[in-house]
Amino acid sequence: MGCSASLPCVYISQLFCPTKTEPNNIPLSNEGAASVCESPEGNEQRFPNFMNNPPELVVDIGTGIRRDATENQSLIFIFGGPGSLKGLLTQELATVFDFTTINIEEIIFNYLPNKVANTISTTIEIQQLLKRDKAIISLEWILSIITTKISTSKNQRFLIDMVPELTSILKSDAYNNADVEELLRQFERRYSVLFVLNLKIENEKSLLEGKKSTKRSDDIDGKELSAELNAFLKNVDEADKGLLEKRIEAFHRSSKPFVDYFRKTRRVIDIDLKVPNNPDVIPKVRQLITNFGLAHNVDQQPRVLLFFRDESQYMKIDIDYYRLIKIRLSDVCQDKDAPLVCFQNI
Repeated sequence: MGCSASLPCVYISQLFCPTKTEPNNIPLSNEGAASVCESPEGNEQRFPNFMNNPPELVVDIGTGIRRDATENQSLIFIFGGPGSLKGLLTQELATVFDFTTINIEEIIFNYLPNKVANTISTTIEIQQLLKRDKAIISLEWILSIITTKISTSKNQRFLIDMVPELTSILKSDAYNNADVEELLRQFERRYSVLFVLNLKIENEKSLLEGKKSTKRSDDIDGKELSAELNAFLKNVDEADKGLLEKRIEAFHRSSKPFVDYFRKTRRVIDIDLKVPNNPDVIPKVRQLITNFGLAHNVDQQPRVLLFFRDESQYMKIDIDYYRLIKIRLSDVCQDKDAPLVCFQNI
């Protein structure tokens, strides 16, 4: 029982299911859990976006993308907000096509301490510094680190995620006062970007509509809720919805200058998922990458999954050296109140 990181995570997530329990909420044996997994009714109710037939993707490929990926260093920028499966897609491309992934959060957490003479060390201290001094990082500095990582790597394929999720980074001068077009032009004088993967969701409002607590009802565990508790849960729902709405707005505001720059040279591949968490985006992008001449990774060595409760636990691990990919479980399951899940062998 288990899974390998070399398997497409989206397919693993399709096998998630509620764990059957005894009356006292004690999980049954593996056999009992497996029987629940085999129930299509339970799966369709728990994960409708994965189990139902998703709408067809709409793909628009820019006409300025060159077709010599096998002959040159291949750099791809990827943009995707909440519900785009960007995290899972990044992991998939790194595993299947041997991309080295670069994201802004890892750059800041790994390199900012050196920039300030190692006066900070923990994730919390870094975030506090970013909140106090919005000018501490710049887009020019970020791109210089990316340039260094590319020039010192033996790999020739890079997948770069330019928009972080942390609000403290998005509020910095790097994303608010930067001349994005000029800095990207300077960056491309040394390393040309093959194209941009721009993941969009036409029905983005469904993300907000889905932020309703699974426990918002008049009956939880067979007990009637008081008016005070109902009001509290409603406030929690509204707070979650507000935070998600701000995340979506911040993503669009931060990604637009980058996408606009590459759109001028027709090097953008727009992929409209239509609905959040559309699993068809994984095989579609794999096919697109193959069509541009990038062969699959033939490395069949075993993969390892590491699980951490918070970011501070992996700060001392050399992510680049071990070629680890960071995936948030929230990218797999949007519902924070989801029950325990089980895996099946594939």
